[in-house]
Amino acid sequence: MKNPFEFAKKLLRYSREELSGQEGDEVENVLKENEELEVLAQGLKDRERISEELKTLGIFDVEKALQRVNRKRGNGRRLFIPWVAAASVVFVAGMMALFLLNRTPRNVMEGISVAIVEPGKAQVTLEMASGARFVLDTLTSTIRNDKANVAFENSEGMLRVEEQTDTLKDNITEEGNNKIIVPYGGTYSLALADGTKVYLNSGTELEFPSRFSKEKRQVVLKGEAYFEVVRNEHQPFVVQVGEMAVKVLGTSFNVKSYVDEPGVYTTLVEGSVAIVRKGQPEQKIVPGEQAYYNKGVGTLSVTPVNVAEFIAWKDGFFFFKDLPLEEILRIVSRWYDLEVFYVNQGARSVVYSGKLPMYSSVEDVLRKFEISGEVRFELKGRTLMVYDK
Repeated sequence: MKNPFEFAKKLLRYSREELSGQEGDEVENVLKENEELEVLAQGLKDRERISEELKTLGIFDVEKALQRVNRKRGNGRRLFIPWVAAASVVFVAGMMALFLLNRTPRNVMEGISVAIVEPGKAQVTLEMASGARFVLDTLTSTIRNDKANVAFENSEGMLRVEEQTDTLKDNITEEGNNKIIVPYGGTYSLALADGTKVYLNSGTELEFPSRFSKEKRQVVLKGEAYFEVVRNEHQPFVVQVGEMAVKVLGTSFNVKSYVDEPGVYTTLVEGSVAIVRKGQPEQKIVPGEQAYYNKGVGTLSVTPVNVAEFIAWKDGFFFFKDLPLEEILRIVSRWYDLEVFYVNQGARSVVYSGKLPMYSSVEDVLRKFEISGEVRFELKGRTLMVYDK
């Protein structure tokens, strides 16, 4: 068959017994000549497995990956990739697809089957302004702060700061901020005293007061967080991020500012926000725009973006759009708490697009990238070695 994608479609119809006699005979002749395709054809009859695999595939562009691989086929290696990539359009069985990808003696699963690496298990902690420290993963009791007249309720991955209105006093004061620390490998949520909800990504710290002042509501962020701010025209909400700040009245937006990245990304979902910098005029952005502040040179730029790409993590997805592997693995390594080493520097610049669930193990994520045929991985403990094929 000259067009493997067309054959893949016929193969699916064949498994459903939808082909006419002559077309069915043609497919059977091809299957007789190729044992691997015969195995694949049998797998297509497993409806339940196909359904589950399609759910976990995401939206990786298999045909685009095939085109990239075909450009590299002049190296003399025997590759079975055209058939497999085509078949993956209709049947994306993980183990089978990986076996068929490359008919060289080395099994592509060899490098990433050493140990199952799940998202990091380090504990989410709360450091109170008083100095008290609590592990939120196991905290079941209510923490009361009589000085600020609030209570901290923790359940189902969310910490809620609730005002105690029965004995509310106007002169309530408290020095210092509380801090919630989310390590690599986890996420957590926070409901502030004003009702604002904050979703914290891996490797994030958020400082916040038990109760906001009358003038403004201010928090300090290191890492990445998605904010759903309760509107209050008389009390603006400010997210301080290093040398800059994001000021809003009420809106939904995402802020990303990790130490190992050169800039601060502010992505607006709805409402309006202003980027505030010392000595510079405020820069407002509208929904669908992203402000990028370069921490090194102090410049600010605003561009339209697909906001879904930048907030997918909140709903448990990785979303990559034409990103180099180096940037992708920086994101993935935070989730699984990995240390990444590039054996071949060319692997850093391989570009991918797609949406993937944040699987319970990193092996499931790495398999999707190995399907392209351009990179391979070796995983030992929490150390990931990256090779350019």
